[in-house]
Amino acid sequence: MDEKPLKSIVCNVLSRLTSGEPQKRSDLTSLWPSIAGEVLSERTKPRFGRDSCVVVWVDDSTLAFELSQRHKPVLLKRLQNQFGLDEVKDIKFFVGEAR
Repeated sequence: MDEKPLKSIVCNVLSRLTSGEPQKRSDLTSLWPSIAGEVLSERTKPRFGRDSCVVVWVDDSTLAFELSQRHKPVLLKRLQNQFGLDEVKDIKFFVGEAR
């Protein structure tokens, strides 16, 4: 059995554990009500996605459309102010439950 694949998997897991990623995700969850407001935060669930994108799961398609059309610039700016321009480059809205 080749040890190289297992070694790379272990290294990858260890680098994720020490990267601060879990703390960043926790911060997003706890700060979301102050970023989106109490009413919106009750109907949405944010998650950090790939490529410096925040994915927001919305419980209603009408609200998801309104967020993407009217509120996206403000929410994106608030996220960037909180987490940095390199950490958040885009925000996307999806209908459904957080995965």
